[in-house]
Formats: sequence, C-alpha cells, structure tokens
Amino acid sequence: MRKVLIVLVPVLIVATLVGAGIWQSQREVPATAAGTVVDQQVDGLLVGRSTDVRVPWGRLQVTTTEPVDTVDGEDGTLEGSFIGIQVELRDTEDAVPVDRLPGASFLDPVFSVVADGETWELPALSGWADGAEVEPGARRQYVAVPRDAEEVSVTMEYDGVTQTIDAATADVSIGDAAPLYDAPFPAPGGPCGDQLWSTGASAVDDAVSGCFVRSAATRPYVAGLGWAPEDSRWLVVTVVPGAPTAFEGRRGTYEVPASGVETSYGLGFEEPVEVYAANDLLPDSAEPDPLDPQVVVFEVPADRGPGQLDIRSRLTGELQDGRRTRTARALVVQGAFV
Repeated sequence: MRKVLIVLVPVLIVATLVGAGIWQSQREVPATAAGTVVDQQVDGLLVGRSTDVRVPWGRLQVTTTEPVDTVDGEDGTLEGSFIGIQVELRDTEDAVPVDRLPGASFLDPVFSVVADGETWELPALSGWADGAEVEPGARRQYVAVPRDAEEVSVTMEYDGVTQTIDAATADVSIGDAAPLYDAPFPAPGGPCGDQLWSTGASAVDDAVSGCFVRSAATRPYVAGLGWAPEDSRWLVVTVVPGAPTAFEGRRGTYEVPASGVETSYGLGFEEPVEVYAANDLLPDSAEPDPLDPQVVVFEVPADRGPGQLDIRSRLTGELQDGRRTRTARALVVQGAFV
C-alpha cells in the first residue's frame, strides 16, 4: 500500500500542473499585431489632444488619444496597445471656390500613424473629397502600436506635402504647407480704370465698358495646377472684362457682336498661367452668371506687392454701309490694381 502512494503522488502533481497550464493558456489573449487598424463609428466625444490642420479646401481637427489596452472590433475585443485618431471637418472654403481649374477634383488627405519609424496608413480617415464637393462629418480609427514605442506621430499628406502631428503633445510640424496658414483673405475688387484706345478708335457713350475685378487672392495651391513653385504663389483674379459693344471708327459707329471680342490679360510683363470661365465651375443645377466672369491665374513671387492687371480687348466691329457691311478692328486696354 505504501508503494502505491509513492507512485500516485507524483502523477497527481504533474496532472495538476498540466491542467493549470492549459487553463492559463486559454485565459491569455495574444496582443494584437502592430499596424492592425480598427474602424469605429463616431458616437460621441473622443477624449484626447486636438489640433487643427489645414488643407487647400478647408480646415480639419485631428484628435489623438492616449494608448488604450483594448478596442472593440468587428470580431470582439482586441487587446494590445492602441492609439485612437479622429478627424473632423471644421471649416471649408467658399461654396464655389474659383481656385480650381474646370474639371479638376479636390484631393483627399492621406493619414498615417508612424511609430518608431514604422508607418501604417489609416484609410478610414479619408473620403472627404468627391470631385468638387467636400463631405462634412467626422471619421475615427484605431491602430495598434508597439507597447514600447518611444515616438508616435500622425502624418497627413496632401498632394506630396506632409504635415506631422506629435501624438503625445498634438504639436504640428506644418513644413511646406506653411503658406496655407498665412494665406490672406481675398481682396475686394473694384471697377477698372479708364479706357485706352488704339489709334483711330474711341468709345461710344451708349456702349461703356462694364469692366471690374470681383476679387483677387494669392493661393499656395490651385486644384489642377497643384502647389505653387518654391517662393511663389498663385494669384487668382476673378474679373468681368465687360468689353464695349461698339466703338467709333473712321467711318462711323461699329457694332461689336459677342463673337467679335477677344480678351487677353497681363500682369506687368507676365502672361497668365490659366484663364477659364467661372461659370464652368458651377454645378449643373446652378444658373450661370450672365456677366460671364473670368478667372485669371498668374504665378507671382510670394512677397509680391500690388500690381496692375491689364485687360486687353481686341474688337472686330461691323458697320452697315448701304448694302455693304464694313468691318474694323480696335484695341481697348483697361487696368485694375490687384
């Protein structure tokens, strides 16, 4: 009987240890791999550090949380070390911004998390821009990072230019996006100056010019052109050329049809980079502006002062002389400070 007890006691100890090990292994959940992203609905305030960042079409608020140990995913609770990031649209530019070429689309910023040199993109934080429209709202996503990560940041890249947000302090390094933060408001416009006519032509009292500048603004970015070159800006001017509908010529008054007007622009000795109709930027449901304003874009130095915009209208007029139609050409130039 004594020999049997000596054999059974070690067996019971081993069985107990094996059972405890199995129970412990079933209880422990392995940490979620770094870089795993978890989408979450925005259903309330996200507690964390917030900061604003700018993109060409508006302003976004980015909030980052402290590391958390668990996150609820589609397949249950995940364990590890997670950083939560929420992006919310705070403001947009004009409803119909003119600093966009016809047919050009706004771009989406690309958000990523960088932990000790490793980068993981956060696709759920994109989806703001749809053609020329910007969708309002907020987006939230969590990403697993190494528990021992020493430096964690959130990056936002827009058309090749990256801004970096320190996840621990919410400090922003804006880098080459700095011009977005000091861009001036559009300057109000005004009427153009006196008409200067080519030799042999002059104004008709009943056909005065309606030329005026609606607005002028320097921009670091124009959709369709991209970022302005280094130390330069895009000067975006909205102007109604208002070319005269008639002029006095050698034989009398010449009427100018709409097809008889050709307008060009200059800023000093500089020619525009792009010229397009503001009506071409309107949505299909909008009524076109009968004045047909034009958008003129120049590349200018970042530190430029005011200059004169020249509006040059080449006119081809027609005069009925009995059964004969006579034509004549004239040039009229007007200026406006922008």
